[in-house]
Amino acid sequence: MSPINPCSESGELHLTKSLVLVFTLALVLRLVWAWWIPVIPLSDGEAYDVFARTLVQHGTFGWTAEEPTAFWPPGTTFMHAALFWLFGIRYEPIIAINIALSLGIIWVSARLAARFWGQQVALISAVILAVWPTLVMYPTILASELPFLFLTLLAMDLWFNPKQALAPRALLVGLVLGLASLVRPQALLLPLVFAVASVLTQRPTFSEVKGQFKCVALAGLVMALVVAPWVWRNHLLYGEPVLISTNGGITLWMGNTPGTDGRYMAMPETVSHLPANEKARVLAQEAKNYIVQDPAAFLVRAVRKLVILYSNESVGVSWNAQGISQTFGPSWELRLKRATQASWALIFVLALAGIWSSMRRVGWVKALASPLTLSILYFTAIHMVVVSQDRYHLAFAGQLAIFAALGATEFLAWRRKRSSDQSSSALP
Repeated sequence: MSPINPCSESGELHLTKSLVLVFTLALVLRLVWAWWIPVIPLSDGEAYDVFARTLVQHGTFGWTAEEPTAFWPPGTTFMHAALFWLFGIRYEPIIAINIALSLGIIWVSARLAARFWGQQVALISAVILAVWPTLVMYPTILASELPFLFLTLLAMDLWFNPKQALAPRALLVGLVLGLASLVRPQALLLPLVFAVASVLTQRPTFSEVKGQFKCVALAGLVMALVVAPWVWRNHLLYGEPVLISTNGGITLWMGNTPGTDGRYMAMPETVSHLPANEKARVLAQEAKNYIVQDPAAFLVRAVRKLVILYSNESVGVSWNAQGISQTFGPSWELRLKRATQASWALIFVLALAGIWSSMRRVGWVKALASPLTLSILYFTAIHMVVVSQDRYHLAFAGQLAIFAALGATEFLAWRRKRSSDQSSSALP
């Protein structure tokens, strides 16, 4: 599992004064935001708040003590409930852990950037993540984005770290991705994504392929052990195996049913009387039938959901809306949405430039098969099939920041060359 080193300057991250300043900036921005904006859970945040309170007060994962459920993955609730149990029902510890996760995301992303593209790209990627407005707003939100992003980036860092022996790396990745899968089940297939990236970006030998197979097997074994207690709990609840959550079939239906626009939809009344596992099974079958009836329409919906995934970014404002209005007034909600949209547009354009730059440097096969690119494609493909929202691209914000940093370095190099050419032409 040796890393791909397309840049001659790539290597392990060095903790420089500039990097320390970036971390300080990231910390200050998030502390100031948390000082100004009160935590008022909305949408998914409200659900996580209720689930954590119910788990701590009644020992039940559900909306009430009498309504246990497996509709949502439990990982984020476990984290919040542990903090409620340790410190009482208050939000300051959640803000603290969210800030810690944010700094961890910056650190791990910078490590990956340095390993693949060098120290300059690492520093710029850290700056982008430090000042990314939506991520600055996330410490006051109860949500799954930060823990999932941190755990999946950490797993990638471990998988492509050549300093550790193969077996310990695989076991650690299994532990980390097992926890990530309890946050969002999309992490379940990441060992295969990482293994494919390792093979395709190098000259695959039999020993390399064998090593990757062994890593996938070891990581998968540990992941199974991590999620097994929750799977058993679901079996006791529903009388049949439910891997992590029941919402997989339901989100497939939301993205593939008459009248869908690719976003969230309320479930029909016809299944309201069914238990969660039956709802998932019925709606998943309806969605599959709908896809098979008109494959061309499915492809059109997939493109529409791709646009939804990447065309906007306002979740940080929307899920802080009441706190923003309470602190600054209602008019600031629209202003901040415009700011987050503008910043996202810049990051997205730079990321596209960075992906193009990587193709130009190492060829399109290695560029697309890089674990950074392949993980983006993996998550994108999921949301082209199931339901899509703008917030789902935050699941790979670290990878996007690295490519945006690479695009920024290309732009800076072009500016220097242009200035040099103009200076040369001005000489007599």
